Amino acid sequence: MNYRLIPVIFLLLTSACTVYRDFPIEVYHPAEVKLEAKDAALVYRNFKYREDTLQHFFKSDYQLFRAGNDPENLDSLLVTACIVEVAGKLKENQVFEEIHIYPYHAFERHTGEHLPDITPALIGQVTSATQVDLLILLETYSTFFSNYSQTADSPETHEVITAAVWAVYDAETREKVDVKTLIDTIYWNGYDQEGNYQPGYRPPSRLTALEMAATLAGENFAKRFSGSWQTVNRMYSVPPLPDFSNAAFFLEEAKWDEAIELWEKYADNRNGKMAIDARYNLALAYEMKDDLVIAQSWLNEAYSLAKKFRSKNYMRMIETYQKILKNRIKNL
Repeated sequence: MNYRLIPVIFLLLTSACTVYRDFPIEVYHPAEVKLEAKDAALVYRNFKYREDTLQHFFKSDYQLFRAGNDPENLDSLLVTACIVEVAGKLKENQVFEEIHIYPYHAFERHTGEHLPDITPALIGQVTSATQVDLLILLETYSTFFSNYSQTADSPETHEVITAAVWAVYDAETREKVDVKTLIDTIYWNGYDQEGNYQPGYRPPSRLTALEMAATLAGENFAKRFSGSWQTVNRMYSVPPLPDFSNAAFFLEEAKWDEAIELWEKYADNRNGKMAIDARYNLALAYEMKDDLVIAQSWLNEAYSLAKKFRSKNYMRMIETYQKILKNRIKNL
């Protein structure tokens, strides 16, 4: 199985007498970057765009201020935190056997309007000392901190935006094999992942928040090299019939075959729009059983019937699920 079941959360939607429920599952997403390599080197390109001049500034309630207590080597500290996190995660997930980190000043600071490609000769020079298979470059890294005072509508909030451009080069061919720009915004406002506010919460200071954000930027990039489990939602419907209520119970208990048996009773055309619900739910059940081809087939059947009834709401709902399944099949 390539998913893990987690507790069911009921959704907010109701349409006539049919209830729609959200069904959270964890789906495995394969690595975005798949390369045959044993060893890698990590290095900071030390490039800054010419307009990137706000490293030692921050915003407080939308007004720009210059920081008064920044260490001179702030960029070095943040980049190092980012790269060390990348190396740690790649090692932890056994992506490479060896990972070499070059010192911060391996490249001298240089600026420009556009980021130029690194030359093949320089790639060879950087990788020859360690005999690695891949060169992973943090081409440029930028970050900015803002804070917002507490108001009647929201608590005190600290925010960091990070922007990083990464490139991966094959050491043998000296060609670029991957490039990725990652932009993240991290908030600290006292709310947990469930949306509950923690009384007495104090957001981290600016320098601490900048370092935490740099670490997260490294973690997010490292995820591209290894598969991961991600929580996603699926929706199913419960029309006002005992069989659909019983099928919902079986679904929540992960008894897919029992749920399928009940839904199949209503999948015939003669059941009208209720057959659309049944077919949509059958697609979900077969996805849970890892039979994505049959799941697609049931979705196509549901779409054909929805089109016959000219039900745009059903058609939009089914089209969304079709795209999800298509992407899952492509990834797998």
